[in-house]
Amino acid sequence: MKNFSFQIPTQIIFGSGTLEQLNTISLPGKKAMIITGGTSVQKYGYLDQVYKILKYRNIDHVLYDKVVPNPIRKNVMEARDIAREKKCDFFIGLGGGSSIDTAKSVAMMMTNPGDLWDYVPVGQGGKKDFTQKGFPLIAIPTTAGTGTEGNPTSVITNEITGEKVGIRCEFPIISIVDPDLTININPRYTTYQGFDALFHNIEAFISQKANPFSDLLALEGVRLIFENLPEAVRNGKNIEARSAVSWAATLGGMVLCLASATSAHVIEHSLSGIDPTVIHGEGLIMISKAFHQLGAERIPELYSKLAFAIGMGDSKKTVQENAKAFLDALEALKIACGVGGLNLSDHGFTEDDIDRIAEGAYVIGGGALTRDQYKITDQDLKEILRNSMHA
Repeated sequence: MKNFSFQIPTQIIFGSGTLEQLNTISLPGKKAMIITGGTSVQKYGYLDQVYKILKYRNIDHVLYDKVVPNPIRKNVMEARDIAREKKCDFFIGLGGGSSIDTAKSVAMMMTNPGDLWDYVPVGQGGKKDFTQKGFPLIAIPTTAGTGTEGNPTSVITNEITGEKVGIRCEFPIISIVDPDLTININPRYTTYQGFDALFHNIEAFISQKANPFSDLLALEGVRLIFENLPEAVRNGKNIEARSAVSWAATLGGMVLCLASATSAHVIEHSLSGIDPTVIHGEGLIMISKAFHQLGAERIPELYSKLAFAIGMGDSKKTVQENAKAFLDALEALKIACGVGGLNLSDHGFTEDDIDRIAEGAYVIGGGALTRDQYKITDQDLKEILRNSMHA
């Protein structure tokens, strides 16, 4: 794919090798806090690349590297306190969605008083609005899944209550999406992240808030994942496949704020809020067959359009037949990527957990439980979970 740049208001700088543009773009401050987690950014030299560029540009920096998968409120507040003490004036979120989401929330808490959960709109959150603009953030994703570089949402878990929620923060001012940084992701995580991107695009397309512009982006994101994710999983060094999946992920992030996710994301947030070892994309895969079977029954015309987007539609067939063709293709994609048959029991969930998962979805769901184009009843929700327990 060719390199390009545009603004949404985030300036998206996309393409192989574009991390080097950190050398020349206008930076929003003089002292950065780099927020990251895990060891991959250090192991593969991405952190050193950022260090060298900042040093060359005489920009001081502080490192916060305690971010965990399914990032937690505690880390947001801890990083905020350190950033205030060290007088940081902008942030760089380097890593997966967890690192960038944490950085988004820290940036907001630099200028707004109290605790992050004061600003959570659902559950035990304080339901306050942020009244002050946050500190500027540069997002540098090293994964291709969440698309958080393209929207203002930060998904954080309250480690005390188990609530995992999306918090409306602010867009990064700049996002550098360099597919080269995803080359070393192992096949398992490539799969989970790629399916996360896929479901962002699918859900935005079938949500109540879908619109002509979001539909264009979402359908392109779906097509790119179907055509390129199996190759990215098989051959992680294929930069064309990696670029296509990275772009699909960024599209998925953007369409979430142009349209929205659906109840599938709320259900998954309940799952991984209860069990933080559930990787987000993994949880979405677990419930996807049952969730989208229901959707194809209720709104087959939209699933038929998804089939045409991936080249599986047939104008001589009914919308119901084309909707089924899409569902079949989705299951085939899972098999091609090594996650066919993944289900809730694989993570130790049983039917005894259904009520708890459903309750969690209602607590944290807020408006998201009403964003499907058909009503999901309590019976529907529990049936989706029951049918997701086993392959």
